[in-house]
Amino acid sequence: MPDTFKQGLALARSGNFAGALAAWRPLAEQGDARAQYNLGVMHANGQGTARDMAAAVAWYQRAADQGFAAALFNLGVLHASGEGVTQDISAALRCYRKAAEQGDSDAQYNLGILYATGQGVEQDMVRACLWYSRAAAAGSTAAARTRESVWEELTSAQREEVDRLLRKRGAPDGDEPQRG
Repeated sequence: MPDTFKQGLALARSGNFAGALAAWRPLAEQGDARAQYNLGVMHANGQGTARDMAAAVAWYQRAADQGFAAALFNLGVLHASGEGVTQDISAALRCYRKAAEQGDSDAQYNLGILYATGQGVEQDMVRACLWYSRAAAAGSTAAARTRESVWEELTSAQREEVDRLLRKRGAPDGDEPQRG
């Protein structure tokens, strides 16, 4: 039995977006989160179909409902910008957090930005540095640069708190700093 998802991938890579869309739509309708995410990307970019942000959001949401990190990240970006949805920084924060907890470095970086700027959360440079550190550890060079500049501005007590939080990496991270 042929792998329809891989066929769609090959079609997309060759520039045949209409073919990829046709291959992935039945998979997406059957609940394949990868295919749902890819349909979201195609609708958002107008690849193989007219650009349709409402459809992109709907497909991203279906994949995000299954915990698909890339779809969660993209929904976070859309909620933060208000493109295709009502702008909602709290919703962006929730999406970024769910993706970040799965190791998505872009979501981790964006969480750092939200904490650094106080968007949707109380400004917290310790949490910002924590998320920049996690994104840098996952390979984000932008996060590594930003983390270094933030690190230089922290007090020694704040640096110790960042280190403590990084050591308890697997623990849930709430919106407010843990006091201990």
